[in-house]
Amino acid sequence: MDELLKDGFLSRIFSRRSSASVRVEGQVNGSERGSENWADNRHKTVRTLVHEVLSSPACLIVTGYQDFLSALTIILESVPDIASRPPGSIRIVFGTNSDSSRTVGGAGRSVSDEARSHFLGARGLAVSDLADLRAILALEAIERGAISFRAFDANKAAETLGKRPTMLHAKLYVSKERVLSGSANFSNAGMRSNLEFIDDVSDYPDLAKARRESAEAFWKMGEDWTETALEILRGLIRLVSAEEAAARSYVEMTGFIPWMVGGLTSAGRPPQPFQAELVYEAAGTIYEHGFAFVEAPTGAGKTDIGKHLAVVLPVTHGETVLSTGERADQRRLGTLALVPASVHGNWEKNSSSNLSLIKHSHLSKKAREEEAEMNEINRKIQSSASMIVDESHRMSSRYLAPSARSIVFEQSPAIWTACLSATLMGNQGLDGLLAFHEKRSSIYVPPQITSRINEHMAKVRRRSELIRNLQELEDRMAARQVQGDLFERPEVLAEELRRTKSLIVEGGLEPRQIQSDLAASLAPYVVRRQRDCIGESPNRSKSHFTYPPIRLERLDADLTEQQARVIARIKDLAEAITTGTTLVSADPKRAGQAEIRFHDKSRIHIRNFLAVLRSSISFARIEWTQERDSETDQRGRASIGESLRRAERQSRRALQVPPGELPEERPSGDDDSKTPICDRIRRLLDVPALVEIDVQRAKQMADILNRHVQVIFLAERIGVLEVYANLLVRNARKDAEIFVVAPGVPTFGQSKIKHLRSGSDAQDYLAIDGKKADPLKQRAMFLTFQMAEGINLQRASALGIIGVTSDIKAMIQGLGRIDRIDSPHSKIHYFTFDLPGLVLSSDKKARERVESLALLSGVGAKDLPSALVEFAAGDVTELIVRQIRKPRELRPNNKFDMLTRLGRRLNASLVEDMRSNRPRGLWGADLCLLKGKEPSTILVLNGEAGSLRDGCVLPPRLVAVRESGSELIVTGDQSETARLLDDAYALTEAQGRHHVRPTLQDVQDTLSRLLETFGGLTHWDIRPARTVSLLSSLSKFLGSDKSDDGHDLLGSLTLPCLEKLAETWAAILDPSWIRAKQQISSRSKSGIEIPDYLGIEAITRVFLDEPEAYIQSAHDAMQELLDGCRAASDGQTISLLDRVGVIFSVQRS
Repeated sequence: MDELLKDGFLSRIFSRRSSASVRVEGQVNGSERGSENWADNRHKTVRTLVHEVLSSPACLIVTGYQDFLSALTIILESVPDIASRPPGSIRIVFGTNSDSSRTVGGAGRSVSDEARSHFLGARGLAVSDLADLRAILALEAIERGAISFRAFDANKAAETLGKRPTMLHAKLYVSKERVLSGSANFSNAGMRSNLEFIDDVSDYPDLAKARRESAEAFWKMGEDWTETALEILRGLIRLVSAEEAAARSYVEMTGFIPWMVGGLTSAGRPPQPFQAELVYEAAGTIYEHGFAFVEAPTGAGKTDIGKHLAVVLPVTHGETVLSTGERADQRRLGTLALVPASVHGNWEKNSSSNLSLIKHSHLSKKAREEEAEMNEINRKIQSSASMIVDESHRMSSRYLAPSARSIVFEQSPAIWTACLSATLMGNQGLDGLLAFHEKRSSIYVPPQITSRINEHMAKVRRRSELIRNLQELEDRMAARQVQGDLFERPEVLAEELRRTKSLIVEGGLEPRQIQSDLAASLAPYVVRRQRDCIGESPNRSKSHFTYPPIRLERLDADLTEQQARVIARIKDLAEAITTGTTLVSADPKRAGQAEIRFHDKSRIHIRNFLAVLRSSISFARIEWTQERDSETDQRGRASIGESLRRAERQSRRALQVPPGELPEERPSGDDDSKTPICDRIRRLLDVPALVEIDVQRAKQMADILNRHVQVIFLAERIGVLEVYANLLVRNARKDAEIFVVAPGVPTFGQSKIKHLRSGSDAQDYLAIDGKKADPLKQRAMFLTFQMAEGINLQRASALGIIGVTSDIKAMIQGLGRIDRIDSPHSKIHYFTFDLPGLVLSSDKKARERVESLALLSGVGAKDLPSALVEFAAGDVTELIVRQIRKPRELRPNNKFDMLTRLGRRLNASLVEDMRSNRPRGLWGADLCLLKGKEPSTILVLNGEAGSLRDGCVLPPRLVAVRESGSELIVTGDQSETARLLDDAYALTEAQGRHHVRPTLQDVQDTLSRLLETFGGLTHWDIRPARTVSLLSSLSKFLGSDKSDDGHDLLGSLTLPCLEKLAETWAAILDPSWIRAKQQISSRSKSGIEIPDYLGIEAITRVFLDEPEAYIQSAHDAMQELLDGCRAASDGQTISLLDRVGVIFSVQRS
């Protein structure tokens, strides 16, 4: 019975013959073939049997499930001569694609549509096996028909069978010589890894015939799928030219929706194109680094830029730094903005509901309120996702004397920060920039940048040492000239001096070079635009804003011979005053050489007196005798005249009146005064002819007012403004309104002058939307440079500068009161009033500050004049105007500058086509070939803005994989990768190959390298720079002893988990970071040596000094969070393949 059952069962599978049956010609008896006629992926792979079928001249494959790409890869491996195969060589009909099997028949779609939707709806290079990328090489064979595809069509089957089958589930592999059947699908899994069973029934003609007939029948039930197969393959790796790939990359990197703005809700009006660009670049920079300096020219609408950022940054923070599982009150929401009191109303107007404002003045309370103030600010920072600092130069931290406002940054926790300014850090230049950067972002700075900054610090220390050596050598040489020295020959000292100087030059220790290099290290954090980027036009528009053209007119006093002689004499007399006491003043700099100046104690009073003289003769007379308010002037109650008389009386040696006496200065009788020089100055100031200088200026001001209707006049001192306001009242029309903006009560003047208390009051009269604005009324507004800063006075078409100031930051801000994109005037006018020939030491300082701003921005530093002959108000104004009108320089260390440079190389219409016709699907990637100095692969990862199906938000990124010998080095540095891409494209373009598309042979040559490149890329490789040092230190804290920046411990986590770990660890380190910053300030104040930049290691050392119980608690909390992140990442893909949009294969040129 058992034998009958066994025989009956087997007979249903094999049509067996008796043992005496005759062998059919061309067949091998089953018993002789043994184990060769079956496979189960256990003893032998199914692929070995299928290989024989594929190797035959023609074959037909029926598979219930297929993995399209791996199926093609199997064919390419088995049929190396596929290029020469004739049409119809390989036919495949499938029931469904394996990866889309769960949705087969869903929503009423056919098998063909379902399979197509699976691939073209996927992202990037989302393949199950990297080797499947080689499927692109089968493209030509499918186009020729050597490989044909059909997808099972249930409707066709119903016509044949009379009923509608559910699906095609058979697995048949048929050729002339072989017929295979069993359980294995035509996929990598079926061919190699799954436990399957398949056997060869070629020895059994009846079974073989039945299977061949069924296979052909199933083939007829399929609809042609060739075009869809071609569409998928053409999309998998699209062979494009370098220009097309670069254009798509540029559009991808500059088109991330969550960083784009364009509506009315953020600022009450749509942003201008350049404002939207700045917001986008600032958001991208802050996402990457946690911090950005945003520099836009005065009058460019920085308040609107800030309001837009106040909306963008919290959204970006909330979507990238996940707060899942936290209480609502633990989440960081909204934006905190620190703004000047004068523009508080501008920020408040039309701002979004998630913006909280704090005035700068709120940060400068008295000492007894400091603790309460800091607690309030820190509470707001800890609950906010981002912070914006408007006019950040007002909050800057000086090297040795931090202001009360800047201490807020020293004592507040980490937060994403944007700093807005037209002058970066104002007069403090690179030192201010570096200090501000350290106080707000050093906890985020990766070790590479910290090391780079400290290398420059070492150069500063080295230069200081060599300068001291030079000074000693020069002193010894000078001493030897006075008294010979047998032990130090002059030629030896001269040689040593020459060698020391050469060390400075050869070591790159020149001040400009050091500061330029350090500015380049900070370039990734600076987002900026020049006035030239926005444009200049006399045509004013309410929708498209540009700057008005500028006309500069110098009105230097036209002195008579007597006036010139008297003023020159006053200058000579003033400079002859000396106390005989030498003061040493150092200007300590952390980012450059500390300048040591030797000067007489009286020099500050002489300089101030001559500066007043340049501004107003009348006010100089008043300053000579007027007493000061001790509460508002640090020099006490003495006037300038009294201070100089005291200096003359206290001189250690009798001062001689310099030669060149004028009749006007002679004493009327015997001169036994103890201050003869000062008395002569007083008499010269009383010369009636000098008053005419001020009167003449007032007439010029009246003429300017008549021509321009509404005018602004700026000076350093309120007293100077009062003088000219009174004179203007006498010369202007009776109906003209004269304003002086001063916080205190007027010291003197006519009742016709209207005194305003603040810059915001001035806006009411001269702002474009001022409450009391009247374009038909004649109005002259007198302000100090400081009072004018930040306010809008664009109804005025002319601005006069009285005298000169070394405060270049205030000067730039002052000029920007009328030089604005929303100015209604077709041209604006600057007028400067100065006395010729009075060059002061502060003039040189003004030029140095212009140079410092040029170095920071990278614009025009090399073009500045090196010699200083005269630096009148007209000179400095002209220099500033020339500087701000220069084109923007693109810095090689800034990601967005390099993308801009790449964009400028591209055809504008091609870029616009890419932008307007962006592919709807994200399947596949563009591939092109570039020429470069070294072989590498550059990947452009598509941004993911989230969708209803997938809420994941990931910004676009660049990744470079460089070849170094046999090693592949992954670079996630965005600035470096953008520069590498631009350089390679520039070289390709120079060789005329930017329009050439790669061939399939190029692809085949490239794929082996690409497969190796893609294999190890994960979320770890695209973590933002602000997380690098935090994750590295966290890894060490949790016990990792590997020097891999934490890859071994954390490299398997998803990007959101890495973000969460970094954010939480930063919050734990916050108190230690604050103490570390205070230690840096203490070391700086001691002046012993220039401290290194504050890095993560120094912060961690301070943290580890905490009590052991506190450290253990932090360890437990972070370990618990790490365990949770591991659980959350388990089963999640961390591959980058699904985000690859463009592949640049860079070959050595």
